[in-house]
Amino acid sequence: MAKTLVMPALVVATIVSGTGTAAAQLPAPPPLPELPALPPLPSIPLPELPPLSLPEPAAVQLPNTELPNLELPAVTVPEPMSVPLPTMTLPAPVQVDLPALPSPPQVPTLDEVARMLGLPPPPSEPPAVLFANQVWPSNQVKRDAFIDMSNEVVVGWNNGGQQRMVLGSFVGLAIGCVSIFPNFMAGCILGNLIGAGVGAVAGIDEGNPKARPSLEKFLATPW
Repeated sequence: MAKTLVMPALVVATIVSGTGTAAAQLPAPPPLPELPALPPLPSIPLPELPPLSLPEPAAVQLPNTELPNLELPAVTVPEPMSVPLPTMTLPAPVQVDLPALPSPPQVPTLDEVARMLGLPPPPSEPPAVLFANQVWPSNQVKRDAFIDMSNEVVVGWNNGGQQRMVLGSFVGLAIGCVSIFPNFMAGCILGNLIGAGVGAVAGIDEGNPKARPSLEKFLATPW
């Protein structure tokens, strides 16, 4: 395999070396003769063109473009023929006696449900009255002041306290999350609670002007 590759390489190297030596022994080629100069091109005189005179455009009179007034003949449309429609007599509806539906079952009251479950009956008095009777059992003036304050606060809550509480909650949440940046979670919680409380108080005060005097009267009543 090695002899097969070496022999062609040696033959090619020998041919190349011989070609280079022969090329170096050849004489230099003689210089090329100079080309003769071409004579200048003859100038051909061009004849002068005669001046052109165009005739003036003739005035063209257009025909009258107004359309003639054509009178169309009157067309009379015949009236539609009135065809009487046949009268149809429908049979009288058959009266069907439907069976009477049973009355819905009576829903038991809270007292009946408590009695069936063995629970004490629900209190018949409002929660504010029950709370006042439990906290101030021997102070009727304090109980009346607390009940009056509770009623006025409920009226103010229904008239605007809920809306203001929601608005104050959102505002407090935004301010708390931004103000306490490193611990923004605590700021959001505190801001939400404080904003909700302030909004609820402002909404109750605006919804019922009697709420604040009733609170002041309750606080001024001796225990």
